[in-house]
Amino acid sequence: MTAATQSRPPRVRAAAVSLLAVIAIALPLAGVLAVVRGAPVELPAGLQRLLDQRTAGQRAVDAAQQRLSASPDDPQLLSLLALAYLQRVRETGDPSYYSRADELVRRALAFGPSEITTLVAAGTLSLGRHDFAAALEHGERAIAVAPARAAGHGIVTDALVELGRYDEAIAAAQRMVDLRPDLASYSRVAYVRELHGDLPGAISAMRAAIAAGNPASEATAWTEVQLGHLLFMTGDLSGAEGAYESSRDRVRDYVYGDAGIARVRAARGDLRGAAQLYERAVARLPLPELAAALGDVYAKLGDPARAEQQYAVVAATSKLLAAGGVRTDVDQALFDADHGRNIPAALAAARAEYELRTSIHVADALAWAEYRAGDLVAARRHSAEALRTGTQDPLLLYRAGVIADAAGDSVRARALLGQASGLNPRYSLLFADDLAERLRRLSATAP
Repeated sequence: MTAATQSRPPRVRAAAVSLLAVIAIALPLAGVLAVVRGAPVELPAGLQRLLDQRTAGQRAVDAAQQRLSASPDDPQLLSLLALAYLQRVRETGDPSYYSRADELVRRALAFGPSEITTLVAAGTLSLGRHDFAAALEHGERAIAVAPARAAGHGIVTDALVELGRYDEAIAAAQRMVDLRPDLASYSRVAYVRELHGDLPGAISAMRAAIAAGNPASEATAWTEVQLGHLLFMTGDLSGAEGAYESSRDRVRDYVYGDAGIARVRAARGDLRGAAQLYERAVARLPLPELAAALGDVYAKLGDPARAEQQYAVVAATSKLLAAGGVRTDVDQALFDADHGRNIPAALAAARAEYELRTSIHVADALAWAEYRAGDLVAARRHSAEALRTGTQDPLLLYRAGVIADAAGDSVRARALLGQASGLNPRYSLLFADDLAERLRRLSATAP
């Protein structure tokens, strides 16, 4: 899939022109005079959006609440408000929106258990909470009710991927893109390709997703960040930085774009610049992954006290997410294994999650926890399972290489670590120095 060339919209800078000048650009002279004199004027829709400081999620919440006030038992309107709350989770990181969405979905299912928007909302909520078995059930029901609607196929694709049922996920993604070749379907194709090690194909599909999206929407900005992640994975730091910058052009002060640029700065050795951007991102959106990244930067800067403060934020926000019904155990387990802490608890959590789903990322987390616990036999078995799709994720390759090295398999260790380094030797700030040192040692002792 080849994406059409997508021009980057100019960033709106508040200090460049006055509000009246902006209005004058958009309105005929009579309209401008009416505004100046205080007479009511119906502004064009584009200008209304420009002047509206609400996020897309907040606008969706306000619109859904207004409509719902007139029909409080309408399952479709209840579901639309639930979906708007889920958008607010991504914008704010506030897990209480999950509980609000859950209440609405329950009511909607009671009033209309076969209403397609309700089933999509239920599936989306389950995905957000990492209850992938429930998401699959809701997605399959949505397809049964409306087989020509792409949304149900998207939920099924995501659930199958997270459950580790990759052949079925490929088929589901293909059905979705056949029904509706758009941002949502192309981005799923990109992820499936990424999981199977086809990074050029994943990048191509992600570019197609961006080209198909609304240039100024948060969804397109989010997709551009995912493109940045793919380019970063291949070691294209300049390309990744450009994608992250473009996401910030699409959505002002975009947190995920800031975090992406911080990651590039850290990879280039600009740790203080990375810290500044991560600090700004965490202040606005204290997600566990952002706090962990900031903590790692502080640790590399030689400031263990500030690093520990951020690691405490990781634990606290994980608990808040769990209180909102989100399954965070395996994410916390991987963080703990990465940082060499709480290993017995990390191992127990990873084993419990593996009983529910055998995705390559859960297998990787389990292998890493087993390695930290000293069980190299089990760690080698599960690290091989984590690579079964042919993934080119440098971090998964690194962990598998470390496990092989610890088990005395220097040939496999050298191959895996060399593969990770060949993609992006600075992919993980936490492990970049160890990767380089292990490769030097293994190369020096090679036959």
